[in-house]
Amino acid sequence: MRYKIPILLWTLVALAAGLVFYLKATSQPTEIGAAGKATTGQDPAQARKIQVDSDGRAFADVPWKHLPDVDRFKLIDQNGDLFDSANLTGHAYVVSFFFASCPTFCRDLNKEIDRVNSALRGTDIRFLTLTVDPAHDTPEVLHQYAEGFAAKPERWAFLTGQKYQLVEIGESMFDVPVDPNTHSDNILLVDKWGRYRDRFKWDQPYDMKRFVEVAKQVAAETEPPLNEIIKTRNVLAGFEQPDLNNVRWIRDFHLTERSGKKFFSRDLVGEVWIANFFFSTCPGICKSQNEYLRDWQKRLGDQSPRLVSITTDPSTDTPEHLREFATGLGADPEKWLFLTGDRLLIKRIGSEFFKADSGEEHHSSLLYVVDRWGDVRGRFDWQQAGEEIEMMRLIGHLEKETRPPRPIDSPETESDSGEPE
Repeated sequence: MRYKIPILLWTLVALAAGLVFYLKATSQPTEIGAAGKATTGQDPAQARKIQVDSDGRAFADVPWKHLPDVDRFKLIDQNGDLFDSANLTGHAYVVSFFFASCPTFCRDLNKEIDRVNSALRGTDIRFLTLTVDPAHDTPEVLHQYAEGFAAKPERWAFLTGQKYQLVEIGESMFDVPVDPNTHSDNILLVDKWGRYRDRFKWDQPYDMKRFVEVAKQVAAETEPPLNEIIKTRNVLAGFEQPDLNNVRWIRDFHLTERSGKKFFSRDLVGEVWIANFFFSTCPGICKSQNEYLRDWQKRLGDQSPRLVSITTDPSTDTPEHLREFATGLGADPEKWLFLTGDRLLIKRIGSEFFKADSGEEHHSSLLYVVDRWGDVRGRFDWQQAGEEIEMMRLIGHLEKETRPPRPIDSPETESDSGEPE
């Protein structure tokens, strides 16, 4: 009998220890590399650790500057008025998708939005509910639906438009399917600076509690958190797409520096920079342009913006070749980047990110001024003396900006009318 008591005690101790270990394991996030792979490599986004909590939610610590922009869009609200997302500049807002004839899932979604809308009364945040069935959900249908929640468009807008517009907003900007046969259980938060900040599962009470807390924090921001790390469920922010066919429009890009390191355009968010296209074997305009840039940078000294030169001949201009070329120019690797990469990607960067005319991205006398938020704000011909003065004036203006301007139209979303088909 006297041996049974110690054995029982040790058994209880072992069980208690096992319980503590289990609780600790399930309550703390588990960290895995992107796509479950080892977190190695030089690209910070690719090396990001994804944390999975006990309920299977995936989080990541993402630099704010890596969060994607939400392009400007124009739709029609429940009153039949034109809705322009540019008017939300400086306001946080929430996006969700539904269709009015859905009797259960979508109605429960909007009941939850109605609840958190009340919880956030007095908070500067707007709600946008977009239909995935514009053929049925006319402004008249949406008006009747919105009245059931006493929703006013200035606070909670129900929006319709042409199907291609809604697909572009849902699938390209937020990676959400736009189809009445596929319900999305996510609501999406855009911060005051136009960044897709976070996403939340509306049918999970824990996540909606987190939503209210995050929404209040985002609405209270008074300046862009340029150098902050954001914990978010938008875990793919900043990742390089392996298949260009999945990228509808180049809004940011990954290339390779002459050092062999990965370059991500969003890492330059927070500074104004100048870009040009060239190829090293070009004996004429490219050579003259790079010599001009070298001398221009020397004239400006420490006040010079960073230069980014992108080759249009990546088969010749390998990182090794670019190192030799840049050394010949005396280019400081911290102040002047030379980039190479996939030929098709570079062509798309020229035509889509920089909006270059046909053939212009191969080599030209144009310099592109990119603002602190990652948008091209000006194009100047370095061969025209007067344009250098205008370029310097623009750079001085952009360096003083403390917040992003109104969203810039994307060619995919620019439209004079949001009328449904």
